[in-house]
Amino acid sequence: MFIIPISPLPALTGLSQAPSADGSKAATSSVPFADVFKNAVQNVRETQAQSEQDAYDLALGKTDDLHTVMIHSEKAATAIELTVQITSKAISAYNEIMRMQV
Repeated sequence: MFIIPISPLPALTGLSQAPSADGSKAATSSVPFADVFKNAVQNVRETQAQSEQDAYDLALGKTDDLHTVMIHSEKAATAIELTVQITSKAISAYNEIMRMQV
């Protein structure tokens, strides 16, 4: 049985900056938050659709591969949790900025 490795989300890889040899952070292109959020929502839609299709196929008896169905279900749950956490952190940051006195 071949297990497909989990790959990192493509939208989040551009957020980190690798330190250069002198200890400062190297200049890399930043990813706007709107793009990160759009990619996270798109990822949720895709994984949720795949999970629903797998569950439907399993219920109809078109597949007997419960392992793959469970993997896709957990991917969908993890993608939803990630999107909820991103939204929660963004709202928390916004509220913190709004509480600052000028």
